[in-house]
Amino acid sequence: METNPTTRGRINWLLPAVYALAIVVAGAVFSGAAAGVTAAVGGVLLGLYYGFGNRLGLRR
Repeated sequence: METNPTTRGRINWLLPAVYALAIVVAGAVFSGAAAGVTAAVGGVLLGLYYGFGNRLGLRR
């Protein structure tokens, strides 16, 4: 299954937006420590996606 370049661009914009929203929600609903954990874990996962997962769709 091929990935449309427009879909890839949408995902690359959507992931950081969801990450930022998760940090804001965690900070508003839970304690500051929960926001910190959310930021750390989400940052690592987002970094792994952009470091490795983003390239997987380019391989044929």
